[in-house]
Amino acid sequence: MKQSMINRKLVLYEPEGGIYFGTDALLLAHFMKSFKKGTGAELGTGSGIIPLLLLSGGCRANITGIEIQPEYCRAAEMNAEKNGLLESFKIIQGDIREIKKYFEAGSCDVVFTNPPYLKTTCGKKNASDQKNIAFHEVFCSIDDICGAASWCLKSGGKFFAVYRPERLAGLLFSLRSHRIEPKRMRFVVPSCGKPPSLVLIEGKKDAREGLKIEPDLCVYADKSHTVYSEEMEKIYKEFE
Repeated sequence: MKQSMINRKLVLYEPEGGIYFGTDALLLAHFMKSFKKGTGAELGTGSGIIPLLLLSGGCRANITGIEIQPEYCRAAEMNAEKNGLLESFKIIQGDIREIKKYFEAGSCDVVFTNPPYLKTTCGKKNASDQKNIAFHEVFCSIDDICGAASWCLKSGGKFFAVYRPERLAGLLFSLRSHRIEPKRMRFVVPSCGKPPSLVLIEGKKDAREGLKIEPDLCVYADKSHTVYSEEMEKIYKEFE
């Protein structure tokens, strides 16, 4: 296991050769800051970094992460133990496509995900199976994820995701197909004037139509991408 310190409070163990903690997880945790209590589920929890950030940052919820890869389940369990979060963060090794085996219908206030972004037919295949599964829809599609989220969510419950802008249409279609109405969306750009590299989205189950588009979040203040923007600096400080 690769060990690193995320901040002064969190130690993170991640499988060697897999994907490591990145900006997308941090931004999703920030985007979810309204989630303060209740019952949550993460679909594809990986090493559990997003629950760790939420629970160490003031969220007083009970979160269950489901993950299909055993090595990541072991990492998430280790992270929950090492950071003193065993009571509030549980891990299930399982397949999202069989969500009904693991969660009661309508049992969650919040469901969130940082899902595989690429179709199995797109992008360069990774030599590492761990990376290939994390980046490509090997075990689940975005429609599988939205269907699982809808099953878990109570009416009025919220869904949060970080995704690729070029696949946004498919995400929005799947959300509506599964009774989750998109309510809030924010594009993430490397620097001002650049095309978006990520999109953050919040949906609500059984809600009325009405989507709010928030101003772009600029990661860097300069075009050479060496200096974080003022907002990005504040986001990092949130999780110190």
